[in-house]
Amino acid sequence: MKRIAFLSLTALLFTACVSNHFDSNDEENNQGNNATVNLFDFSTSSDVNLTVDYSASNPAGPVFFRVFSEDPFKGDELDPSIKPVYSNYTDGEGRFSQSVELPSYATDLYIFTGDFFIDEQLMNVKVTNNTAFAKAGETRGVNRAAARRVSPGSGVLTNSLETLYQLSYEVDYKTGDKLDNQIYNEWKTWLGRWDSRTGRPNYLVKEGALTFNEDEMQGIRQSIAAAIVRKEICPDEYRQSADLTLKEAAAVSVTLVGSNTCWNNCLGYYYYQGDAPTNLKDIHVVMLFPNTQDGHSQFVNQPKYGSNYNGNIALERGEAVQLIYYPNIAENSEEGATPIFPAGMKIGFLLKSNGWGMQKSHDGIKYYNGYSGAVRNAPVARQYNSWASSTDGLSYCEPNEEQNKYDEGCLLNPNPERVSRTAKFAYEKDGQQYAIVAFEDGANDQDYGDVILALKPVGLFQELPVPTSRETTSEGVYAFEDLWPSAGDYDMNDVVVEMKEDRLLTMFTYKNRTFMTKQTFNLTTYQNYVELKSGLALTLETKNDAQPTSIVMKKIPAGSTEAVEANFIQDGNVYLLTDNIKKELHTTYILELTYEGGIQDSKAAKIKPFIYRNEAGDKRWEVHIPMEAPTAKMNTSYFGTKDDKSDPANKLYYVGSGNYPFAFYLSGVNIDAFKDNILLRDNESKPIDVFFPEFMGWSTSKGKNNKKWYLHPATVE
Repeated sequence: MKRIAFLSLTALLFTACVSNHFDSNDEENNQGNNATVNLFDFSTSSDVNLTVDYSASNPAGPVFFRVFSEDPFKGDELDPSIKPVYSNYTDGEGRFSQSVELPSYATDLYIFTGDFFIDEQLMNVKVTNNTAFAKAGETRGVNRAAARRVSPGSGVLTNSLETLYQLSYEVDYKTGDKLDNQIYNEWKTWLGRWDSRTGRPNYLVKEGALTFNEDEMQGIRQSIAAAIVRKEICPDEYRQSADLTLKEAAAVSVTLVGSNTCWNNCLGYYYYQGDAPTNLKDIHVVMLFPNTQDGHSQFVNQPKYGSNYNGNIALERGEAVQLIYYPNIAENSEEGATPIFPAGMKIGFLLKSNGWGMQKSHDGIKYYNGYSGAVRNAPVARQYNSWASSTDGLSYCEPNEEQNKYDEGCLLNPNPERVSRTAKFAYEKDGQQYAIVAFEDGANDQDYGDVILALKPVGLFQELPVPTSRETTSEGVYAFEDLWPSAGDYDMNDVVVEMKEDRLLTMFTYKNRTFMTKQTFNLTTYQNYVELKSGLALTLETKNDAQPTSIVMKKIPAGSTEAVEANFIQDGNVYLLTDNIKKELHTTYILELTYEGGIQDSKAAKIKPFIYRNEAGDKRWEVHIPMEAPTAKMNTSYFGTKDDKSDPANKLYYVGSGNYPFAFYLSGVNIDAFKDNILLRDNESKPIDVFFPEFMGWSTSKGKNNKKWYLHPATVE
């Protein structure tokens, strides 16, 4: 949380008048001469004019993005140890332009979006003159997808499973040959035929009641963007195991909303009433899409991988198939087939990972997907013995360690209980839900964005969660010296407080915009070894036109994980969280602010934590970070005494003469950075630069150099 970083005009004039005492560039000041004042504010954050523009990608709505200070990818996956320094949504057109607060060390930015419908996931920009500009299509894309290549197909129609035996059987990963182990019943191919070259069905539904119009598709895409983030684990609340149940008899269609996977998967459907089947051979699967690949995956389009796909792109996004109900399918009979499914019928799906892509060459043509995955020099194209079902107990993944030398997915994400590998949620409009099913195809991530379907009829399936919100988190650490106005030892561990701010950003479909609806501040105290009794408080600053509709006080006691109601002493906009930090170490103090209807996040409330001691006459001793004004209860007689050089008349607060502050806020870091140094008992009373040798270079350069000093602790014996 950045505090007042620059002097007011009055303070500047004052400095000019008494430059012999207040020259921040005076060499004597760098030596800690008591006759001078160090006007460095010791701020570790900066205001950056940030522009992020995805408009060229024609987004379906607001695009969620995150800003990192380093490349967040480790290979093809996000590194969970690298945290974003800022997160937000664009507007409905994919544009964002705002002054944002970033850690000062964040000068080389990596801007990532996991939005399913944005091809350009990662852009890299520099901060120049406190400005950063990233525009898809113009900024250097780290993993930009190229234009989609559409294959015309061979024109030969078939419904033969001769080369798709792997839909029901395991295969030898070394040769691709069918093994004797049959996992599922043979799939039915009763809906029609498909192009033998690409897998494109000849039974796609044309425009009509069973397809979605563009407005409906945009709403569906918005819900997907809110629920699914590429390269990140899908939230549990959307990972539904219950199949979709029809409330009334109806015709059913399935639309491919999108595919984002390196595999050419096969997808089938099945149905049942009552309890879910428990045996893999109790379901009877009908071929739906022989090849789910729509060509939008970055793997398909990058030259590095694209040549392996042999043109096997089958579908356009938004294309649909009508399902048929076969009442006698268990008897292997099409008799009584009808497009109307009975009320109470449950619709399930089975996806064979890389089923289309595992075909062998025949007739001189490569029908398969030749991509071998992360493991290079595999003896054959990737053979993937993995099935993903929408029903618990019906998925299958062979966890053979030898096989997984070439087939990492089952080994990295084993599924011995055969749980569902789908997320199920909805887009809602006018009280009616549009059911969405999103598949994880069994590879080495769990983002559930590999194949995504939407179903009709609208409003006739059971209620599903509707994703509209996403939470962002920022963090930092406050450190205070409790001997102020005396210089102290500058070990900066007398009071150490971790701050986390969570913001709930909610998408309002009718405005096609995102607003902040909840803001939560968490302050956690950590071990110190001082004898003095100090309290922890904060000042809450809100905008006049963005007042919270409610403020709830909570705390998590030390040793607990559950928040309980709290009743902090409130003094106007000042909250006294505790009057004795040492008695409540490792306690988390919480303020939850709710904004009904939402506010622009640029108008979010801010907090100013400080330490205090109560004194006679309703006054307080307070220590704030440099340049931050105290509260009205501050005993101002401390200013200008001992080692303090404050001058309240000129808005100079908590400043000294040397190169150490009395307190500061370290932006974009959590408490882990200090657990092995300043928080250790043996390191008490040692100045902070003993453990962070770059500190002095940062301090003496007034923050221009060594901006990452607190990210680089020394190894101290």
